[in-house]
Amino acid sequence: MPRGPSLWFDTRVYLAVSAALLLIILFYNKYVAVIGAILLYILYLYGRERHLERQKQLSAYLDLMSEGVGQAARYALQNLPLAIAIVDAAGKFHWRNSVVADWADTELGPGDGIDRFWPGIDLDRLWGKSGYESFHARGRHYQAVYKPIEGPAQDGPALMIFSFTDITASETVKLSCEGAMPVLAYIQIDNYSDVLKGLSESQRSAILAEVNRRLAEWTGLLEGFLKKYNEDNYIAVFDRRALDATLADKFDILDTIRSIHGGNRIPVTLSLGVAADEPTIAALGQRAQEGLDLALGRGGDQAAVHIAGKVQFYGGKAKTVEKSTRVKARIVAQAIRDLIAGAASVVVMGHANEDFDSLGAALGVARMARFLGKPVHVVVSRPGVAVEKLAECFDDYDEHRNLFVDPVQAEPLVGPGTVLFVVDTHRPALVAAPAILGKAEKTVVIDHHRRAEDFIANPLLVYLEPSSSSTSELVAELITYFDEKIDLTRIEASALYAGIVVDTKSFTVQTGVRTFDAAAHLRRAGADPKLVRRLFRVDLDTLKHRAEIINNTETLPGGVVIATYTQKISDPQIAAAQAADMLLNIEGVKVSFVLFPIEEGVAVSARSLGEVNVQVILEELGGGGHQTVAGAQLKGVGVEEAKSRVVALVAKYIKESDSDETNPPTRS
Repeated sequence: MPRGPSLWFDTRVYLAVSAALLLIILFYNKYVAVIGAILLYILYLYGRERHLERQKQLSAYLDLMSEGVGQAARYALQNLPLAIAIVDAAGKFHWRNSVVADWADTELGPGDGIDRFWPGIDLDRLWGKSGYESFHARGRHYQAVYKPIEGPAQDGPALMIFSFTDITASETVKLSCEGAMPVLAYIQIDNYSDVLKGLSESQRSAILAEVNRRLAEWTGLLEGFLKKYNEDNYIAVFDRRALDATLADKFDILDTIRSIHGGNRIPVTLSLGVAADEPTIAALGQRAQEGLDLALGRGGDQAAVHIAGKVQFYGGKAKTVEKSTRVKARIVAQAIRDLIAGAASVVVMGHANEDFDSLGAALGVARMARFLGKPVHVVVSRPGVAVEKLAECFDDYDEHRNLFVDPVQAEPLVGPGTVLFVVDTHRPALVAAPAILGKAEKTVVIDHHRRAEDFIANPLLVYLEPSSSSTSELVAELITYFDEKIDLTRIEASALYAGIVVDTKSFTVQTGVRTFDAAAHLRRAGADPKLVRRLFRVDLDTLKHRAEIINNTETLPGGVVIATYTQKISDPQIAAAQAADMLLNIEGVKVSFVLFPIEEGVAVSARSLGEVNVQVILEELGGGGHQTVAGAQLKGVGVEEAKSRVVALVAKYIKESDSDETNPPTRS
């Protein structure tokens, strides 16, 4: 049909040529020319009529086809398996096809919005942007493609067009494949030697057989595989669906195993390193081993789960068991001696806002460096109360006069050959001078806190003992094995003693045989209880603040008390920490929380008698610490909001804890 106009053009050309020929004939025979002109005119009329007829037929065909395409387009918009909707900024439908209503599986009225089809849509986040997003609703999966309507089609209020595709079939296959992905777990009985100590051979066999049976039952329910490859080590393999079920149960295998104990009444505890969502089996193995090391470093009785690059912790309810053997302390002491002997200089630092445990441990390490004749400095974050009280005592000791330096002064002191000691913390964000961490060639970490996910990078030596009462206890032990001729000064022995006293609440929590041995050694070395008592004295303003905090105390179910202090004061940590300690003296109280405002938001100081792991609770707020002492900072919130979050976390922790899970004391 499109050749019609072209044919009529050609015909007119032929007629024009014929007319020119007739003009020539006219010179020779006018009668023949007239007859030819008449015939030519008749031929022209016929051709024009045929052309007009063909044009009418073409127009009718195009009209019919256009109408068909319009009907097909309207049918497609309304009935193809693609839901399309145009909405305004309030989310109200301006137009939608019938598929939207069909897939919504509900009656959509004139005033309804897109949230009836896409529950939970964050329209403010998507408005004015182009992109795509997947969501789940009514048991099916959808992919939404959205973009703003612009240009001539936009007339009136701003609009956006959404098109939805049902991807349930492909998403189901995807989820099925993800659910079948392998998960690797390393499992270790973390108190193997302590549980079996003093038991007969038959009792040992019975305990191990029971552990094996319960682990086999657990992996059997998960449809997984379990293999024991050492006396106290296992490897388990299961799929991602099984891991999801285990996560929902909060790794109840920890509670199941903890209920096993022998004649010495020490419960069996497990540590698990679990890895999922890694691209290769080698990466799974590496992550699982890292998780096991992390769980053991946090004191055991817990699972560290690597999922999609993030770590989640479960368990951690049992008290850490003090190690009766001192072999590790002796080995570490000799390694530290070799490091210091080969060093050009030594720099020691603890955590920011130093307390007496951090400062006492730092002075102990400084004594070991001085014994070998090495230049040494202790980095302090700022002149706090503890730093100032110790500095006042340095007037009687010339060697200590310039011992403390601030972070700016410390930077030029760290160079080639410097050994950096980090005490009472292992988290890079909490050290007194983060800028010097990467400058030292060799770094040694000595800490008693449960291991956190973030750890100082590439330390040469790590001495991490969560079962210890304090870092001062660890350093005091190291000094005894460092060299038998080493002598502590009165202020050094007293500072170490003060560190033990402050972290054990005067030997009432987290205290074992080795704690008293270390204290006795320090007492013989010259530790002065009167000097320690003087270090702990507070001024009248701090005492008033402490009393005000205690006055604002609220009692919660489960032996929990929470106190708030709304005034902003200088160094509120001291009054808050002391108030949290004092609240534990109330009859029936197991755990205390004190909340107080700081410049960035609200800080939380938590204390526990040991039955409640405050570290696990405050880790969910971005904090950390120890099982009985922990802290956190909540930025950008008020005291009341922070209090609500703490109360919710405590209620969640108590709900998840079994009523019969009270653990007997397990320290030697």
